[in-house]
This record gives sequence, structure tokens and C-alpha cells, in this order.
Amino acid sequence: MANIVYYVAATLDGYIADSHHKLDWLMTFQLGDDATPYDEFYQTVGAVIMGAETYSWILKNSPEAWPYADVPAFIVTHRSLSVPEGQNVTLVQGEAADIAAQARAVAKGKDVWLVGGGKTAALFAAAGELQRLFITQIPVVIGSGIPLLPVSKPLSLRPVTQKVLKSGAVEMVCDVVVG
Repeated sequence: MANIVYYVAATLDGYIADSHHKLDWLMTFQLGDDATPYDEFYQTVGAVIMGAETYSWILKNSPEAWPYADVPAFIVTHRSLSVPEGQNVTLVQGEAADIAAQARAVAKGKDVWLVGGGKTAALFAAAGELQRLFITQIPVVIGSGIPLLPVSKPLSLRPVTQKVLKSGAVEMVCDVVVG
């Protein structure tokens, strides 16, 4: 069964964006050649799930092309949003388990990337539908912003790998422990 994987970068103090939804702290940081290549991770992805805020941010900041054109995308929202013409983008609402099942069904055995944001990831974690975290912790402190994973109850994790990069960033992959 395909895993739902929350693959994200976060600051040392646990934020994925600043309070204005900006990523300046990340865009100016150089990970280096010892980081896991994005393309290597993306080859494991058969579908993506994201919240409406993340979707809107991506559309605003990637005006030249929808970056997930080769995989089905599920946008968790209660709003009516525009969809790039010709793209496999589905606006969904409902239970996280139902959305996860839809995404897994079209992922063709590959993992489903939970692109974000933090509240969407927390929704899937609360429903028991988040199996893995792949977090790149950037050695930057921004003081406030959008939390990495604002869960309402503790989440138990089992480390799979951890790698300190030459840049000072830390890549950590953990499985979510159920029960």
C-alpha cells in the first residue's frame, strides 16, 4: 500500500513558512550536493495532496507551469478554486481517510506526497493517514510563522534515517507509529 508522506522543509524552530506565507528563509539557503535530490524523491510519488493555501501559493509562485503536471493532484478545500486547464487537479472535501483512499487508488503503487501545509498534514495525522515524515530541518530561526505539524495530540515517530548535511541542515525520515 502506498504511504502518505509529508515531505517538507522546516526552520529549526518548527515553521514551514513565515507568518506572511513567505519562504525567503528557505530560498536563500543552499542545501549542497549531499542533500537527497528532489528528483530522487519525486520519482517515488504517484499523486499529491495539498491544502487550499498551499495550492494557491503554488499557483501564485509558479505561474509558468503547474509543477505536478505528471501526477494527479488532490486539493483539500471547501472553496471554489480555479484549476489550471488540462491538469489532473481535483478539488476534494470530506474525511482524510476518503481523500487518502482516492489518492492511493490513482498513485499506481507509488507514495502519495502530502505537499502541505501543516494544518493539512495534521488533519491526515489525526485520521491515522500519515505514514511517513521526510523533513529537512534548515538551521534558521524565524520566530513565528506557519507551524510544521500542528497536531492536537502527540504523534509517535520511529526514526528511519537521519543525515546531517555539510550545510548544517538535517534530513530526517521517520515513520509514524500507529497505536
